[in-house]
Amino acid sequence: MSGPATGQPAGQPGDRRPPDRDRPSGGDKPAPGPADSVLEPRPSHHDRSVEWLADYVYGTISTLVAISGLTFEINPGALTTAGVVVVGAVAIWLAHALSQLVTVRAWRELQLTSADVSSELRGSWPIVSAAIPATIIFILAGAHLFKVKTAFTVAEIVGVLALAVVGIGTAGGRSRPLGRRILYIGSLVSVGVLIVLLELAVHQL
Repeated sequence: MSGPATGQPAGQPGDRRPPDRDRPSGGDKPAPGPADSVLEPRPSHHDRSVEWLADYVYGTISTLVAISGLTFEINPGALTTAGVVVVGAVAIWLAHALSQLVTVRAWRELQLTSADVSSELRGSWPIVSAAIPATIIFILAGAHLFKVKTAFTVAEIVGVLALAVVGIGTAGGRSRPLGRRILYIGSLVSVGVLIVLLELAVHQL
């Protein structure tokens, strides 16, 4: 039996097919089950490194904000400052992870699992690790190895240097113009310096 237009047997490649726009989207892929993770597939090693550095920058800037806010307080305790830095970092870590999970849940309208929550918390951990250098500095100041005022200065310098190191590590190789690499690194460093200067300006009012 021949097809109406081609004269070829029905079911052969010559048959007319419905246009793509008439086909249902999504193919025959099954919907994710309740045990399936709804987050994006696991990124490559390079992508994970970039995400780690991005979150570390986030944590470093947050730590600089916390430190700068306490720099001009009257007699701030070293251990108290260390506690504020740690609590602030943990709070921002949880807030960042929660915001990502809310985006997945609301925007993609998918059911979250415990694996998704654990994965997002682990992925955002660099935010907390960025506060470790400043915390150690203030603990050493609390042990009277140096003055608290010195600890604030050292912690701010370390934070700005951390931004510079991240900038150097992510600026790209020789394939990118030297001027753009320098501008990129300078932009990261200037953010840290700007935070310190803004806090200084506020306390001068």
